[in-house]
Parts: sequence; C-alpha cells; structure tokens
Amino acid sequence: MFSYVVSVFVFATVVSAIPQFPQPGCRDISIPITVSVPRFIVNATVNDNWDAIALTLALTRRDFSESTDPLPITGKTSEPVESTFKVGATLCGKGGPTLVLTHGILESKLYWQPTPKGFEKYNFVKAAVAAGYSVLSYDRIGVGSSSKVDALSDAQFQVEAAVLDSLVDYARYATNATKVALVGHSYGAYLTVASAASKKTAVDAIVLSGFAGGFSYFGPFLAGSGFRVARLQNPLRWGALDSGYLTSADLFAETYAYFGEECDFERRVAEWSHYKSSEPFAVGELPSLIASSPLNFAGVTAPVLAIQGQFDLSACGGNCIGLLDGLKKDFASAKVVKTVDNLPAGHNLNLHKVAPQAFETIFSFLKSQGV
Repeated sequence: MFSYVVSVFVFATVVSAIPQFPQPGCRDISIPITVSVPRFIVNATVNDNWDAIALTLALTRRDFSESTDPLPITGKTSEPVESTFKVGATLCGKGGPTLVLTHGILESKLYWQPTPKGFEKYNFVKAAVAAGYSVLSYDRIGVGSSSKVDALSDAQFQVEAAVLDSLVDYARYATNATKVALVGHSYGAYLTVASAASKKTAVDAIVLSGFAGGFSYFGPFLAGSGFRVARLQNPLRWGALDSGYLTSADLFAETYAYFGEECDFERRVAEWSHYKSSEPFAVGELPSLIASSPLNFAGVTAPVLAIQGQFDLSACGGNCIGLLDGLKKDFASAKVVKTVDNLPAGHNLNLHKVAPQAFETIFSFLKSQGV
C-alpha cells in the first residue's frame, strides 16, 4: 500500500455553499482537497466500446487478480504527484458523532439519500440523522458533483484513499465531530479499510457493505454489467467525461449486478438507481485497487461491522453465507469484528426492502461501540 501525504487545509475557507438543500438540516458543499501520492502507470486504451469489451475480458480472466498480466499496470511514478480536487459533499447535522459515507462503483452519493417521494425507507442519511448522527456523504473524485479527473492517472485507489483521509480530518476539525465512523459500500468499503488503517485513532468505527475482503467474485459483476463508454452511452449526461469512464450497458445489466432476487426489491427503485443515481467509474480504479492489495487489514484498530446482502454478486458470487467468517482473522487488530451475511438483498443493500433493518443493525452496532 502506498504511503502518502495529505495536505492540511484551512477549514474556515474550504467550504463553499451550493444553493441546494437535500433535506432540512442538510447543505451541499464543495471541499477543496490537495493530496500528494505516487501514481500507477495504467497501460489501458479505451476509446470506444470495443476497447471496453477488451478491457472487460482482461479483468475477468481467472488470473486477473494477480500482480502480473493481464493487469494493465506497467509500474508507478518514482515520486508523489500533487493534485487538488474539489469534492462535492452533503453535510447534515452540527457535529457530535459523525458518519463519513463513501459510495461504490457505478454509484454516487445519492445512493445514501434517495430523494423520490415514497423512498424514505431507503434513505440512510435520514435514518442516521434521526438516530442522532451528523452525516458527511460525498461524491468520489470524477463522480457527480466532484472534480472531473483523468480516468487513468487521477482516479486511482490510493489517490481516493488519500482524499478520504482528508475528509476524516475535515469531519474532525470542521464539523466539530466528537466521534468519526466511516461507512463504505463496495469500492467505498475498500477505501474505508485503507483510510481506517492510515488514520488509526482518528477513526472510531467502520461499517462495510458490498464487501467480503477479496476479489474472487468480481468476474460475474464485471461481465454482467456489460461495460460501455459513458460518453458514448449518454452524451447529454456524460459527454464531458473522457473515454476512460465506463457505465453499464442498460438497466437490466445493472440490476443483475446490483440487486438480488426480485421479491426483495422494488422495480421502481432499480430504475431510479440506474437512471438517476448511477454514475460512471474510471478505468484506473479497479486495476489500482488490485495493485494496492493486499490492504493493511491488520492496521485497522477500530471496531468493524461487515454487513451483507446474502445474494451479493460481486462480493460473494451470489451467496454470502459463511464467506465473511475470515474477516475476523483479517482484522486481527480490530477491537471488535461483527459480520452479518444473511440479509435478503443483493449488492446494493440500502436499496432493498430490508434496508430499515440493515440501518438499525448498523446504528445499534455503532452505539454499542460508543459512537
């Protein structure tokens, strides 16, 4: 795992309000963050959908998770590369115990806060505020309201982990947080692990979903999503992105990858997820994650909750029962490790009918750990 330096920013000047308010007590903000980290040299050319298919083949071969071919990385920079990004975020609450939420691949911060009428049961942010928490949710760089960045050189795992480290500091010092817990979904769960290992005592607990610790079951997710170049798939929405950003082929491909059995979710929720909250991901993200692995699981000292939909495709190959047991050994230094692997849901746990039960489990765990 890379070591890195995160610049400390002056909190009085970093936040600029955006004139939209997702819900009472929340405000949209933009946070400038400067990071300095080495970069992987990603050797991938993606100009069109033929290239996207070729990359998918390389990443679904049985040897894709090895540090040799076909991983499209030829090395790394000899020195850190400094970059400044603007991170679009939503801040709810006024301090106290604070949750920092990191979304996954093909998602945005809307995953945590669905806005349509009748979607209240799926709104993690609203539930967290009602449970007494302040919440900082954000779009990862390259996504949604955050800076548009180069898909190969900027949108890399260790860069995004450094951004999250800086957001931990922001939560601590700019929002008057008394406790900070990180909640990560899917790719965001890996970022959460990396940041918790880096920030140590600055993080009081972590919650992981869409996550089983490894990459054994990425193949069905990658192949089933049917990746397409986002700017070609939807020029009106994503035409400003470079061709290294990919999205799913259509609603049904994304539903296969992110939802479980149909009795466990509503079709309207899957439709909203695809057409409204889904965002492309960068080609550099998955190879840099694999090249950064194994993560420093033993460096995490905070309490850990791993909570899964049983039918999660990318984390567990469609059945999570028993697959989280090894996490207790991986997180050997954590004060507590609790796993839940049997909730009736697929990968996008928050967007299934069981969401209220999952939220309550998360909040009960955090409160039991003093957060």
